[in-house]
Amino acid sequence: MCRKGSAMTHPGGTIPSRKGFRPALLLAGLILQLLFFSGCTAVQEEGSGPSPSGSAPHAGSGFIRYAKGFSLQHHAGFITLHIDPAPDGRKDTLRYILLPSGASVPKGFHGYVPVRTPVKRIAVFSTTHIGFIDMLGRSDGIIGVSRPEFVNTPAVRSRIRSGAIKAIGMPFSPDVEVLLNLDPDLVIAPALPAARKTDYQALVQAGIPVLVVAEWLEPSPLGRAEWIRLFGALFGREDAAREKFDAIERSYRKLAALTENVRERPAVLTGLPVKDTWFVPAGGSYVAALLHDAGAAYPWSDRPGTGSISLDIEAVYPVALEAPCWLNPGAVESMDELLAMDSRFQDMLSVKTGRVYNNNRWINAAGGNAYWEYGVLRPDLILRDLISILHPGLLPKKGGKPDSLTFYREIR
Repeated sequence: MCRKGSAMTHPGGTIPSRKGFRPALLLAGLILQLLFFSGCTAVQEEGSGPSPSGSAPHAGSGFIRYAKGFSLQHHAGFITLHIDPAPDGRKDTLRYILLPSGASVPKGFHGYVPVRTPVKRIAVFSTTHIGFIDMLGRSDGIIGVSRPEFVNTPAVRSRIRSGAIKAIGMPFSPDVEVLLNLDPDLVIAPALPAARKTDYQALVQAGIPVLVVAEWLEPSPLGRAEWIRLFGALFGREDAAREKFDAIERSYRKLAALTENVRERPAVLTGLPVKDTWFVPAGGSYVAALLHDAGAAYPWSDRPGTGSISLDIEAVYPVALEAPCWLNPGAVESMDELLAMDSRFQDMLSVKTGRVYNNNRWINAAGGNAYWEYGVLRPDLILRDLISILHPGLLPKKGGKPDSLTFYREIR
């Protein structure tokens, strides 16, 4: 960009014992094994979504206007949730049924994974999901996180220090013993390759539902943010989730409208080479959509694809020499650090003019970047930063301060 005994009763309702489980739950586990992990790719970073953010909401999704990876359908007394963790055309749809505590699974929904709502105890593997939960005012329900040291949310950090939140391992290697002892109502996990299914199956068979949240695969910035509505359904806060997303959408579209008719669109370079390869977002990625909405000219906007594309450094270097702006050069924090990586960088126009910006303005002592914790949820704030960088003066300074950026900072 221009940048995780006997039946017992717990807060989510009655769950089966650790030693035995109902046939319906076993069937749900088998379906989860077949669908949750089939054909999915490992967690990606930037550049995983296809259409520009300004495109019209897609049809056939009920009240879900932008997100393509999930849908919610309301029934009398329960909600069905469908998740497609592979929005590239494969139909690996996962099916869940959100039921009040004590309610039986209704007829006709055999094979749906039951989730008791409102969820009160939850374990998550991504800091992004912490951002969604905190925005809904339910961070007090988080009892397990992956890599606690990377968390930025103050309320969650406080609970980590007090011992109320435990480390649960990594997405590819969950600490099953800790998760079983925590006994959460729900575990939120990313889509994973089939080779990683065994540990999660152990949780499902123990009566702990595992729900896939794949917002990082969404094709637009607003589509990613709209996953807050799924969390609203889980926590019984659908109205709050809808209101918050509506406000984010209005803010984003108002900002994007400012750049629709700009006379000049500066070319933007993104990323950093790894050895002799430079990975850049494809033209159909959500990153390209953000850059377009920010008033940039993206050099690879005509390259098909929704993820990243790998280019030889020789193919990128001529563009890098002339691009007036360079965004997201790895994890660097200073110009000296950047130039130490490759002395050729000093020949780039963006370096000569001091227009190199990174999205690591808000980072904690362990390296946890709030951009990943809140940025997915607040694409409007990212867009505002990018407009301020690319078109100085187009936006009024926030609070009258000379530096109005939220996630970005100038590399000096």
